[in-house]
Amino acid sequence: MTATIVTPTAGRAIRRSLFWVGVVGVGVTVAVLMTALNGTVTGSERWDTSAAAPTGSRALVTVLGEQGIDVTVATTRAAVDSALSDARDAGQRVTLLVADGRGILDGDRVAGLTGLADRLVLVEPGVDTLDALDFPFATSRTVSGPIDSDGCALAAATRAGSVDGDAIVVYDTDVDDACFRTNGGAAVLTTTVDGAPVTVLGAGEALENGAIERGGNAALALGLAGEHPRLIWYSPGPADSDVASLAELTPGWVNPLAWLAAITLLVAAFWRGRRLGPVVIENLPVVVKTTETMEGRARLYARGGARLRALDALRVGTLRRIARTLALGAGAGVDDIITSAAATISADERALRALLVDTEPTTDAELVRLSDQLTDLERAVARRVAQGDDTASTERMNA
Repeated sequence: MTATIVTPTAGRAIRRSLFWVGVVGVGVTVAVLMTALNGTVTGSERWDTSAAAPTGSRALVTVLGEQGIDVTVATTRAAVDSALSDARDAGQRVTLLVADGRGILDGDRVAGLTGLADRLVLVEPGVDTLDALDFPFATSRTVSGPIDSDGCALAAATRAGSVDGDAIVVYDTDVDDACFRTNGGAAVLTTTVDGAPVTVLGAGEALENGAIERGGNAALALGLAGEHPRLIWYSPGPADSDVASLAELTPGWVNPLAWLAAITLLVAAFWRGRRLGPVVIENLPVVVKTTETMEGRARLYARGGARLRALDALRVGTLRRIARTLALGAGAGVDDIITSAAATISADERALRALLVDTEPTTDAELVRLSDQLTDLERAVARRVAQGDDTASTERMNA
């Protein structure tokens, strides 16, 4: 048997690398899609002044700017303080609108914003926030609109006439200065804290692009946000969060240990990858003798003491060659071969079955004896068939 090892060509190398090229391509595609999706989600955050999505507030901010309102969007408390300082220096009256769509600010942080502007508007604040402000309310719930203003004292609510939305937050309260009352509660509350009015807007949908045109939402949103020449729109970001970052929670020894482990892994990979060197492939013909395979298998059988398995291999070969000698065809079974062989050499069929099927060797000497008997049987059948062919030829010649 001869086998030839061929050096890979450029085409084969390219075909082998196609899998990894595909893996890298899929990884890049997934990364691009994830980046795009994450960007879309971030841009669609509720009350985002730069988002044109239904939950954003770009439409309201754009209209306020067209009406001459000086709008400043702040994402940190430092930016809020800076904008308030600029407004005081310019002598402008200021509305501070807190749209905390991610719930970053706690009650104490919101309480720190009171008294800084001419009006503080809190969009759908949480219960803890109102508790920190000592706001006169009991509980809150959500209802669907529209809800009429019923002629309350707040000018923006009176001009709006009604507010509409699918999830309007209603605060159960007994204060007199409440607007859009329904079932013992109100969607808009106003009270004075630290000498300045604070308005709670439970109808946050009135600020959103997708609902600002419903009912009197536009009039309410423009009236509250555009009451004064300067509007500071405060959307708190992660910088104002009290939640500790992963870096703050990680012990100081973790980073050096992680870097050491990474460097060790890279060095070990380089060492293991280079210690045997590159694979060298040469065009060298290899010739293997068939007897080597036979002898190797025989040594394995002898080492494992597999006498029956070795004898069965010899029996299969003997049966195959006898069937071919007797012209029985590939479909002949063991019984057919034994019957034909016994009739050909005039032998006992049961003795042939014992030799070809039933007998199990228990010693090496018995295995050798049975092997010799198989050889003798095969020769006897071949000799008898050859004699039969000669007799038939002689009869044809005499005829």
